[in-house]
Amino acid sequence: MRRYFFLVILFLFSGCYQEHRLKGEKPERLLPEDTFVMVLTHIQLADGAVEYQREHHHYKPNDNDRYYSYIYQKFHLTPKELKDNLDYYNSDPVKMEQLYDKALALLTEIQGNLEVQQKIREQKIKDSLAKLDTNHYVRIKINFKPKKEPTLKEIWPTPW
Repeated sequence: MRRYFFLVILFLFSGCYQEHRLKGEKPERLLPEDTFVMVLTHIQLADGAVEYQREHHHYKPNDNDRYYSYIYQKFHLTPKELKDNLDYYNSDPVKMEQLYDKALALLTEIQGNLEVQQKIREQKIKDSLAKLDTNHYVRIKINFKPKKEPTLKEIWPTPW
């Protein structure tokens, strides 16, 4: 009985281990929060594009590198700077959650704008098709003249 009691106590105390995380070191070039949110947004878009291409069998092995090199160029970053910034912001989970919420809001706004543009494009196509009168268009373009009924003289010409 004493042996089991000792194991239970040992088990309980081993579950109370608390990890002491060190605050992430501030990188040499710390991105401001709003810029970091834009970087996160672009990373999510790039990852989504790569995943879409994989699902639709259009994926090329260097697509991921191409998207990330665009992000590095756009924000004047190196891969090490991006990793350092990610580590720094990840050291504070509450702050990182807030930053991801802002990135998610931006992604939602982008999606809404794309849906509006798609609806406008579809409406323009619908309107142009509704305005188009095919019979009138064909008559004008090829100078269509309706066929008239032949007269009796045309059918039975008289010799005199």
